[in-house]
Amino acid sequence: MIVKLIKRYKTFKNKYVVQERRKYEYIVNRYYAHMIDPFFTKLVYDLGLSPNMVTIISCFTGICSGLAFFYNYWILGAFLLQLHHFLDGADGNLARLTGKCTPFGAKLDKISDQVVRFVVFIAVASVVNTPVWAKVLFMITIYLDLAIVHFFVAPFTKQNSLIRSRWKEWFLEKGIIPGFDIFTVFFLISVFSVIGRLETVVYLVIIFKNLDWLYRVWECWRTSRIQLGKARLYK
Repeated sequence: MIVKLIKRYKTFKNKYVVQERRKYEYIVNRYYAHMIDPFFTKLVYDLGLSPNMVTIISCFTGICSGLAFFYNYWILGAFLLQLHHFLDGADGNLARLTGKCTPFGAKLDKISDQVVRFVVFIAVASVVNTPVWAKVLFMITIYLDLAIVHFFVAPFTKQNSLIRSRWKEWFLEKGIIPGFDIFTVFFLISVFSVIGRLETVVYLVIIFKNLDWLYRVWECWRTSRIQLGKARLYK
């Protein structure tokens, strides 16, 4: 029975997810969001929506999620945030399924993501019962991480093959990125909203997001040091 269901699901998923996004994925995406968003891909495909229309709907649900948090409708906010997450996966699936991947669509998706993140994080920081320093540090952490990854880590990894630690290689061999990405934050926001402990997310983000980017910077530094050592050795 279970084996048959798994086979049926895989057949269904392969029909609507015609190309995997990338070789490695964060845990929340791999074992949660990307297992559900094929159903949303089918829905928007059957409705005849374009990928850009789905992106706009995804953005709208994300903004409404932030507004729901701001006005203390936390459970509604949690539901809308997860809906945004599923639709955010469905627009890309739909674009690849219908052969409508365009530079404009990719740019629209990025802009949509940034708008939603800003609205949601500002809303969360505004309503949580934490000291002001924690609210400020929460927002700084989110955008400091974004800036460091965008302007330093990503350019470095494009030009260099990172030398990973053994524990991280173990996860990557299984297709998992061990990290604390934005969608993990969204997932935690939804979970802790439902149980009425949204302030917990603020402290989790401050701790684990900073550890995440610090470790990634350390990986880059370690790689450059090892490469420099090898270059000197072969001179």
